[in-house]
Amino acid sequence: MLKRLQHKFMAIAMFALATLLFVQMFAVNLVNIYQRDSDCKYILQLIADNNGNLPNSYINNSDLFEGFFNPFGKYEDNTETAYSTRYFVVEMRRNIAVRINTDHISSVDDKLAFNYAAQIYGTEPGFGFIDRYRYYYLRQGEKSLFVFLDFQKEIDAASTLASISLLVSIITIVFILIPVYWLSKWAMEPVAQSIEKQKQFITDAGHELKTPLAIISADAEVLEICEGENEWLTSIKNQTVRMNELVKNLVKLSKLEEMNKDNVKTSFNISEAVTETALGFETTATMHLRSFELKVTPDLRYYGNEPEIRQLVSILCDNATKYTNEGGSITLYLYKSGKNIMLEIRNTCEYVDPASVSRLFDRFYRADSSRSRETGGYGIGLSVAKAIVDSHGGKIKALVEGTTAITFKVTL
Repeated sequence: MLKRLQHKFMAIAMFALATLLFVQMFAVNLVNIYQRDSDCKYILQLIADNNGNLPNSYINNSDLFEGFFNPFGKYEDNTETAYSTRYFVVEMRRNIAVRINTDHISSVDDKLAFNYAAQIYGTEPGFGFIDRYRYYYLRQGEKSLFVFLDFQKEIDAASTLASISLLVSIITIVFILIPVYWLSKWAMEPVAQSIEKQKQFITDAGHELKTPLAIISADAEVLEICEGENEWLTSIKNQTVRMNELVKNLVKLSKLEEMNKDNVKTSFNISEAVTETALGFETTATMHLRSFELKVTPDLRYYGNEPEIRQLVSILCDNATKYTNEGGSITLYLYKSGKNIMLEIRNTCEYVDPASVSRLFDRFYRADSSRSRETGGYGIGLSVAKAIVDSHGGKIKALVEGTTAITFKVTL
């Protein structure tokens, strides 16, 4: 249980950290792309306003964080900026090119530049993309001006930043995982101590209760000999037996919920173990006018603690026998599903509340208290069953069919 709690603590912490890092990474990359696109649009607009030429020096007004990262004023590009900007311009009247300027780019000639402009001609004016270029289409009467800017450098830079930020985030998560693991162990220590004290208390209380219960039982026997049998002494004896069983189950449950380091597991024929244990309840079911059917796949083997598996089958069969309605049926299935062994016990009943199913494995919970007292139930048997399944790394759940049948499904 502590391991599961520690793993859950680590999962929540790492999920929160990963979410924070990836949100931060997404925001940084989004702002970076937006800023680069804004710069590109600004330069395209500047070229269009300057009759197809980029000024040797200009002030960049497109900074998204103007005055924050540059508190000393607007950034002024130097004379080298114009030479490092790769662009070309096409001017058309109707659909005829009257001016083509490819002096600022080496990979595009006049013919290719005209082809790009011809593809855009007739579309809505404004900004857009074509191949690796960001363009600005300006229409003034019969005159159309097309300014193209090589956007590949910005795309590559944005991709590089995205890759680096993703890699850094992953490395950060991996490195943070180690201290989170140790911190989770430290955080679980008070819980572990509390659980250990609780288990110790149950064990000590169980041993302490055995003596007075034995004395009460002996005194009741003596009184019965001296005074004769009566309903009060019979009630005392019955309740003493119930208390002894309850104490024994509590101690057993406490031991099962430990780490099970000393739990002896061997390979055994689970088909035989289940059949032998279940057959002991067939007579009881028949006496109470209930049918009992076994559907066990023969010769299945399982690696586990055989006495505990037998106790698991006994608890589930006993539970089914007690709560099956008169004239009802009990069916036990044992089969293999993939790598798992499946144990299912289905029984009909007078009524089962679907809302109570999730609480059936809680200690001392009884869906029908009056019925439980009549059948001798303590509300702890299914808790012991769950502890046994957990100690074997399996799962157990209750499935309701309408309101008149219930199935306990165990995956081992």
